[in-house]
Amino acid sequence: MEEELEVIHKGLANAKNGFKAVPGKLYLTKTYIVHKPNDYFDEEINIPLNRVSKIRGVRTKILGKELLSNILEVDMISGVKYQFVVNKQKKWLEAVRKVLESRGEPEKLG
Repeated sequence: MEEELEVIHKGLANAKNGFKAVPGKLYLTKTYIVHKPNDYFDEEINIPLNRVSKIRGVRTKILGKELLSNILEVDMISGVKYQFVVNKQKKWLEAVRKVLESRGEPEKLG
């Protein structure tokens, strides 16, 4: 990201890439969700909120049962889907709700 954006919420997060988890930090600003990986070789993910169709909380399945509420799932208008394993999913969803409401896009929270 070229410009400095005010971070509204941040925390440790793994970006799910197939079966691979990419550890790093997730940042929420008024215009983006950004995943900065810990490993120099993994790519940063920049998600413009104006290109998002839906953001929701999802549970991790363990042995076929949905047990842990710890995934932030982001659906893009293009059809691409991102999943981030986060701590304190409820706090993330609350921060996302506030940002989407301030943008006039509360319907994007699923």
